[in-house]
Amino acid sequence: MGEILQIQVGRCGNRIGDNFWKIISNEHGLDEEGKFSGYSSDEQLEHINVYYDESQGGIYVPRAVLVDSDSALLLNTIGRRRCGGNAYRKQNFVGGHGGTGSNWARGYYGSSEILSLIEDTIQSEAERCDRLQGFQLVHSMGGGTGSGLGGRVLDHVRVSYPNQVAHTYSIAPWMTVSDEPTESYNVLLSAARLVGDAHATYLADNRALFDTCCSSGNRGGGASAIPAYADLNHLVSQIMSGTTTGLRFSSKLNADMRKGTANLVPYPRLHFFVPGFAPFTFRGQTDTGMYTISELATQLFGVVRQQRRCTGADTIEAVVMAAVMTFRGRGLETDSSGGIPLQPATGWISDPERCWLPDNLKTFSYSVPSHGLQNSGTVVANTTAVRDVFERYCQRFASMLAKRKLLHKYTEEGMDSDEFRVSLEQIESLLAEYLAIEQINCSGDDNGDKQSFTSTSCMVTSSTVDECKLSVN
Repeated sequence: MGEILQIQVGRCGNRIGDNFWKIISNEHGLDEEGKFSGYSSDEQLEHINVYYDESQGGIYVPRAVLVDSDSALLLNTIGRRRCGGNAYRKQNFVGGHGGTGSNWARGYYGSSEILSLIEDTIQSEAERCDRLQGFQLVHSMGGGTGSGLGGRVLDHVRVSYPNQVAHTYSIAPWMTVSDEPTESYNVLLSAARLVGDAHATYLADNRALFDTCCSSGNRGGGASAIPAYADLNHLVSQIMSGTTTGLRFSSKLNADMRKGTANLVPYPRLHFFVPGFAPFTFRGQTDTGMYTISELATQLFGVVRQQRRCTGADTIEAVVMAAVMTFRGRGLETDSSGGIPLQPATGWISDPERCWLPDNLKTFSYSVPSHGLQNSGTVVANTTAVRDVFERYCQRFASMLAKRKLLHKYTEEGMDSDEFRVSLEQIESLLAEYLAIEQINCSGDDNGDKQSFTSTSCMVTSSTVDECKLSVN
């Protein structure tokens, strides 16, 4: 398989990216020196070149470019230590002098001094690859560096490497965790670029992550009542490990970046995915429990349900257009077609006779377990519930824009005020597309043309696994 180059932008992007490298280094059996010390070279090293570059002496180095507007912060937090046993290439640290003040415009327009360095570093890493398949951007949508500079980097990737795939792991903020007054501007301006520049966006909503940490904390584990950033980052890193499993390990249904999301994207603009991971563990914890496929699947779609935050008599039920479930652990067997026979479950899957999209539920299994877990599962769902996340910021964005609140901070950086209007229209158009799908489904239910998404149980077997329709309440 071809190589993937990860680009980490901003404080949030680098912390999550750094933790991601620690997790997968362990999964690939790399020791503190970056050398292999695992249990099976055939299994753990077969596709290690996808994310790692082998240097002299058999040392594996992460294929990553680390970017921040503040070079001192970048070097102090990451650059002076090892990453899961693997030192980053020091020339791949690209930083500026001073932050962006949580200002999208300063990150996008005011980073010209380091943009050429970023482009040169990306080109240098890309030239090391024999067959580069794509790029993976990790960033926050709320900060000025992750949203603004991250968007500028994504622009460069799409223009300079038009034949490669661009995926992003994008973190949407929430005011309980952080409440910068400019976050609403940053999120919408960033999202508008993701619509056109990314092939797929794994959208990690801090509100849903926060709820997951709190609900899991109630079952024990010694978690604090209010999760810290590190707790949320740990969960995102686990999700990244799970969603990239098919790119790093062999299976009967192995796929590259393009094929892996082909069934998830019904229309090019609707490429925002809701990811989930089970079982949940807090940072520093392990879970030695053995879970059945049904138990993991029930937990995973419980995470998907949490995305629909709006309630009320007029609330339209969210539609899961397509989803992929990945299961990991010893003893998880797939049949000849790659499907996993699931046992009866309640409340997470509906009548299989009709579906929104054909073959809209795919399942995969891999024998290599997640770090610290006996077995685990990951779900990636393309659901109209992501509309709730964007609507949350659209309302605040429109309100602030009408009052021209803090607008001068952006125009002072060379940004045209019309860009705000264009970005808002772009996201409102996206929301209208999601809403239209929900309304069509709702209308179909009323006319008997489509099955309801509220059925409580379904036996999922190898013959029906690709025909079932998912439910989000």
